Amino acid sequence: MIKMIGCQKGKQRRQIESTKRNEDTASLGHLIGAKTKSVMTNQSTTLGALATVFRFEYICATLPGLTITFFLCAKSPGEFVSRPVLEGLAIVALVVFSCLGINSIADFKIDQQYKTAKNRIPVAIGKLGLSRIRTIIVLLNLIALALTVDLCREFKSLIPLWLILADAFFAYGYSLPGMQFKLRGVISHAVSLAMGTCVIPFVLSMYTYLGTVPASLGLFIVGFAVVQYGFEFANQSLDYLQDRDAGLKTPAVRLGVVGALRAGIIVPVSGILIVFSALLLMYVEAAREIVPPKPDWIVLIAWLSTLFPLIAGYRLPIHRTWKMLRLCRDQPPESCVPLLPGLCHYWAWQASSVTGVALSAAAYWIVINNIWAP
Repeated sequence: MIKMIGCQKGKQRRQIESTKRNEDTASLGHLIGAKTKSVMTNQSTTLGALATVFRFEYICATLPGLTITFFLCAKSPGEFVSRPVLEGLAIVALVVFSCLGINSIADFKIDQQYKTAKNRIPVAIGKLGLSRIRTIIVLLNLIALALTVDLCREFKSLIPLWLILADAFFAYGYSLPGMQFKLRGVISHAVSLAMGTCVIPFVLSMYTYLGTVPASLGLFIVGFAVVQYGFEFANQSLDYLQDRDAGLKTPAVRLGVVGALRAGIIVPVSGILIVFSALLLMYVEAAREIVPPKPDWIVLIAWLSTLFPLIAGYRLPIHRTWKMLRLCRDQPPESCVPLLPGLCHYWAWQASSVTGVALSAAAYWIVINNIWAP
């Protein structure tokens, strides 16, 4: 009996020691896991903050956008990897992300007061520090300037330099204190944003391919810029209440929510019609250059087939803007505006529309350089 009790006590003691060792191991594992998670969190937070400040979500629109000029201008795939073309695309991307970073800094204090998703940007700025962000922006611009100088040497012309300076004026002037074109009325807002993010970048990229910009391609650029800017009216409506209360004269505040959303349909549709017309003109010009010239019915079929990806890409932002308009048409802004973020994911709108344009341009390239090629 005494022996049995001793055995039970020894067994219990071994169980207690084993449990203690397991608990110590678990505690050590938890501590190591917590430290590892903390390190990973710090790393991801820094990268995430950079992505937030420089709006990396727009990469989904930027990447397909960089292919559009290739499909419209190039004759062979090898042209896409030529040095001037790659330099031009790099300059465009560097200026675009510098513009987004400058806008984040310029709106830092105002965005802190907002209760919308915009307040994540000042939080990210606080984690990175303003000096670090400014340093990154300076470096991006120095790289862009160096590439521009090389382009000038390549083309033996100052046109790339004048284009990049004009682009910086409109793109950075959109947000920089003392200029802030975005608060100087609807026209200034439109011209600044459209010129800085669409027209001049496209002209520069096309120049690296052709050394000029044909009229039909110029019309295409204008239409594209009108469409992409038109979506901004709906995006501005998301901040209507905060902008109005802060006394900011944004287009949405000037036009009212319903007026801005109406413009968010009328302006893009007008731009889409310009793009359609430009594509038709480009097909007609290409058909006339081929020997023998292509008949009109073939040109019409080619043009109509090119419109399908365009329409598919534009459907998302147009349809969502229409739903936003219907929502706010029968309700006061205080009731409808808080519901709009669920309908407007602006980066997805831009990605959808730009991808549609890129696919349409790719269809044009295939027809002109493969199907119609002699």
